Amino acid sequence: MATFVLLVAAGVVALLFAMRLTAAAFSCDFSPFSYLGITADHAARAWLLAGVVIVLAVLLWLVLRHGEEMLWLRGDAGGVLVPAAALARLAEETACRHPDVIRAEAALRIREGAPSGRVRVYGRPLADPARLAAEVEPAVRERLARVVGVAPASLVVRPRVLTVPQLKRHLP
Repeated sequence: MATFVLLVAAGVVALLFAMRLTAAAFSCDFSPFSYLGITADHAARAWLLAGVVIVLAVLLWLVLRHGEEMLWLRGDAGGVLVPAAALARLAEETACRHPDVIRAEAALRIREGAPSGRVRVYGRPLADPARLAAEVEPAVRERLARVVGVAPASLVVRPRVLTVPQLKRHLP
């Protein structure tokens, strides 16, 4: 939503100034600002411009603050930035290797250089949820630790055993 408001506001401001510059190019005294009730004195326009810049800066901050979390993985010849989403896909793939898991969804975040988060696994009907969590959690933890080089800070595996009618919604 903030991105949409930012784009619309920037478009409206650009359109107003384009109208004013076009009128000036044709030696016309037209200004769209007078129709908006904005006074012609320079101080009022400066305050208005300062307000618009502050609002746009806040909207830009709202858009950019939810940037993708990245983890720096060190290597012998440097390193590489890995998005948390890639680690989540790795966790999902590892969880899906278990024979009782139909589908997995992972939500990982990076805290102090280590991944942490939760993995929701959807198990086949009649599977034991406690056993499923106990078998999937160490496998996912070990694979993430092998790739990242650090064991996950916290990793919660939440199993959900599906019923037969629910299978068609969760099958890949």
